[in-house]
This record gives sequence, C-alpha cells and structure tokens, in this order.
Amino acid sequence: MDIDLVVRIGALHAEKLVAALGPGWYADAQQIRQAIQAGRAFNIIHMPTGWKIDLFPAQSDFHECEMQRATLEPVTIDGEAVVCPVSAPEDVLLAKLRWYEDGGQVSDRQWGDITGIVGANPNLDLEYTRLWAGRLQVTGLLDRALSQRATD
Repeated sequence: MDIDLVVRIGALHAEKLVAALGPGWYADAQQIRQAIQAGRAFNIIHMPTGWKIDLFPAQSDFHECEMQRATLEPVTIDGEAVVCPVSAPEDVLLAKLRWYEDGGQVSDRQWGDITGIVGANPNLDLEYTRLWAGRLQVTGLLDRALSQRATD
C-alpha cells in the first residue's frame, strides 16, 4: 500500500529533505518539522507515481536496534533496482504490534498485516521478538497473533 521508512532525522533537516527531493515530490517542510518535534511519523508523496512514503523518526532504542538489524536487499522501484536496508520480519511485526496498540486495536488492516507476517514467517526469532514485545508493551498482542497462527 505504501512504503514505511525509519530514518535518523532531526527537525533541522526538514528543509534539506524537501530541497533534496525536488519538485517531483509533495513534502511540506513545516509539517515535517512539527512531526519530528512531536515524535510522530510524516509522509512524502512522489507526485508522478502517487507513491506515499511514511517516515518514522528514529527516536527510540527499538528504532536503533531495528536499523542495525536491517539487511541490504535489492528492491525494484519503477523498474530500477535499488539496494535498500530492509527490516527483519521480527522488527516489522513488533512495529506493527505497537502501531496497532497505539491505534486502539481497531485497524483490521494492521491486524491483517500482523497475522500475515506471523503466518509467512514460521522461523521468527521468538526469543528476540518476545524480549522486545515486553519492552514495547505488546506481549499480549504478540501472544494473540501467535496463537491465531497455531489455530489457522
């Protein structure tokens, strides 16, 4: 549906980001700066394709760990191969569990993503995932997703 990126960015970088993106992108420096200062995600939109990219400022130990664990993978974007850091499935799962919790546990799309990740990755590192689920206060949701996998 879109692209999610965890980025090391500060409020002072907003104008530089907008300038670097150029005119083919919708990006509002003031909105970006305010989101970073509030610790919230923001988005940019590639106008020719309509691709929306959500950027999550790295502001926690979890974000730092997620970025360190990412692996470089070839990704094709508009027919062009680009090598990008891609988060491990455990980290994507943990992030989605936290977003689902923060959103009041009402998003069917988020829950579908969560159960999809669990179902598609039978070899998840559960020791790591449980450790971070405890730190992120989403252990109950993780257990629910894992038990749903067991019954499917």
